[in-house]
Amino acid sequence: MQKLEYQFIIAEKYGKGIFGHVLPKEASWKVHYVNGESFPNWTDTTLYNYLTRIGEQGWEVVSTSTHTIIRTGSLPVEHMNVIAKRIKE
Repeated sequence: MQKLEYQFIIAEKYGKGIFGHVLPKEASWKVHYVNGESFPNWTDTTLYNYLTRIGEQGWEVVSTSTHTIIRTGSLPVEHMNVIAKRIKE
C-alpha cells in the first residue's frame, strides 16, 4: 500500500497600499505558514513560486480554499489554505 505525506500551507494576500488600502494590482499571495510553522521571510515568497518549487519535488496540490478574517477596527485579512500531497519515500 502506498503511503502519502501532506503539506498544509496557509498563504496570505499581501501587498503595498495607500492610506491603508491595498491596491489589487500590487497584491499577491505570500506563503505565511507551512505545517503550522511560520515561514521565514514570508513576505518574500509568493505562493506561485513556492508551489512551483515543491511541485518539482513531487508535491501535488489536492485542495484549496479561501476565507477572510474581519476584525473590528482593522482591515480584513485574506487567507488561502492549500493542501499538497506526495508519495512517501
